Parts: sequence; structure tokens; C-alpha cells
Amino acid sequence: MAERGPENREMDDRFLTRPLSVALDFARFLAAFLVVVGHSVQLHLYTGYYPFSGRLQHYCVIVFFVLSGLVISTSVTARRSSLARYTIARVSRILPVAIPALLFAALAAYALTGPVQVRIDNSPDDPLLFAERILPPLVFISAWPGMPAPVWNPPYWSLCYEVWYYAIFALAFFLRGWWRVAAVALACFLAGSTLLLLFPVWLLGVALTRVPAARRLPLACAPVVLVGCLLAAWGLFQVDREVLNPLAAEVWPDKLKWSSCVLSDYVMGLIMSAAVIALRPVVNWLAEPVMKLQRPAQALAGFSFTLYLFHWPLIQLLRSWGLQAGESPWLWAALLGLVVTLSAAFSILTERQSPHVRGWMERRFLPERGVPDARAVVA
Repeated sequence: MAERGPENREMDDRFLTRPLSVALDFARFLAAFLVVVGHSVQLHLYTGYYPFSGRLQHYCVIVFFVLSGLVISTSVTARRSSLARYTIARVSRILPVAIPALLFAALAAYALTGPVQVRIDNSPDDPLLFAERILPPLVFISAWPGMPAPVWNPPYWSLCYEVWYYAIFALAFFLRGWWRVAAVALACFLAGSTLLLLFPVWLLGVALTRVPAARRLPLACAPVVLVGCLLAAWGLFQVDREVLNPLAAEVWPDKLKWSSCVLSDYVMGLIMSAAVIALRPVVNWLAEPVMKLQRPAQALAGFSFTLYLFHWPLIQLLRSWGLQAGESPWLWAALLGLVVTLSAAFSILTERQSPHVRGWMERRFLPERGVPDARAVVA
């Protein structure tokens, strides 16, 4: 690494370099997989020894929020963009996965009539109640006060949060003057205060691309920071339930719903941001071997969204068919592998259709010439 070429200069100019993007693709899949692992224990697919608490899968969602803010901020600054292009990119990314995930969960909830009755909190017996659990998540308002959880797909809550964050960020970034002030204020009002409680976590990812100091951590300090992040995460698990989460419930007047861990989520967001800052110089230093892992990283990240939104009803179906691991870690690993494999297969009909949907939308709604290739990766 004697001479600084274009790639080296890119590693100084942009926070999200190509080696870091590869590493974060692995992180995105790992976070999605750990959510599946945690929920498989929560739903009693596996009842043996498990060293983590139920907060692990929740904190993995916080990891998603930080990474989402980082990637979205990078995407609008790294290439020519507009509010229309941004909207098309987001819609074509979200709807091909979100709508099938809701329909799959709804059909699974209705279809189950096997000998093992799976307990579900959102019973589809009442058609009106069932509609109430389908329609709000379709328009991403499940986080509003009084709105029920998505039918048979509780992990969908985080997508309802992120969609509003996408919208507020876009209005603030692309609009100008009083239009921006009015549009952002209206979007924040519609999103609701409970949902906005976790917006600062998402904005931490945006800040990584905007704060020059985030790009200046020396390589020699990076391992120390990474170890510190691990210790801080371990410490958070010791105090969140007893101290931070009860404190949030005491000081906030409304029901916190999915924001009930807001104070510990802030801490986890800071830990994740620091970890990404420290990871950056390490992977840039190891750029050559890291870039050789680009294809498997993209392949795993390429169905992580589907894995996240489909795994809950899949686990419930496995249980309803009598497929449970009990206390066997080997059978548990096999069932987890089955869930991952099925999600990868479903992604052919969901995530892999996103570029085609985006291309059609760009041709339909962006008649001007020079439209960027729809195959460009937008996370």
C-alpha cells in the first residue's frame, strides 16, 4: 500500500467506501439472522440453552436503523438524485417485499387448521378485526396510537418506522424554503411522537456521512474502539431492563409501544455508530481481501430484507406442522437453515424483482433522458 490510487482517495473522501460496504452487507445479513434466531426462541421453536435475552433481536433492529440512515444518506449524495428518483427507489425497494410479506402472513394465519394450534395474539376470526390488522401496515401507520400490530408479522413494525424516516429525510433534503419547513412539520405530525422517538437513532447513520471526524479515526485506535463497543454492548444488557427502560416509561406520557426501549436504543445506536467508525479503517486497510468477498456479501444481503419480513410466519407454520427442535441444538440449526433457505427462495419473487419494478417506474414516471440504470444497488 505504498502509493495512493483512486480507491485510496475514495476511502478518504467518502465514509461508505467499497470495502466498508462489503463488511456492512455481512453485518446486515447477520443482524437479520440474529433476529430470526431470537424469535425462534421466543416462539418456542427451540427450548434448549440460549445465552441471550429477548432484547438481542430488538437491538439488531437498531443496527438496521443506523445502517439504513447511513446508506440512504450516501445514496442521495453519491449520485445525481431528485425527490422523484428517491421516491421511486424507495417504493421499488419496499413494496415488492412488504406487500407479499403481509399477504403471506395473512394467508398463513387463515390457512392453519392443523392438529397443533399455534397461539397468535392477532386472531383472524373476526373479518373486521383482520382487516384492521392488514390495512394499517399497508400504508405504514401501524405505529399510530390505537393501531393494532400487523397480522402475524410483528417484525413489520420497524418497516413502518423506517418508511416515515425515509419520507421525512427526503422532504428535508430535497425541498427548500418554507415548503420544506411545512412539509417536514406535517410529516412529523402524521408520523406521531412515539415513532419519532427512534428517529435520532436513524439519523446517527446519516451523521456518519456528514461529520468529517467520523472518517479520521486512526487505524491504530480502531481495535481499541471495537473492543470498547463490545464491552459497552455487554454492559447495556446488564442495565437496560432494570434502569433505562423503566425510566423511559416513567417520563413519557403516552404508551411507547415499539419505542419502549428508547433510552437503551439510543445507547445501542451510539455503540453501533462507533463500531462502524472503527470498522472503516480496518476494512480499508484490508481492502484487497475484503473485496474478494463482495459477491457472497451481496448474495447474503440480497435476501436479508425478505428473511426479516418472512421469518415470523414461517416459524409459526413450522410449529403448526409439528416441526420443533425442542432442546436439540442440531435440529434447531437445521430448522433455522430451512427458514433461511425458504426466505432466499422467496426473495426471487420479492427483492430480486425490485430492479425490474424500479426500471418500469423510471420509464413510466421519469421521461427525461439519462435516467440511471435501475440495476444500481440502493439499500
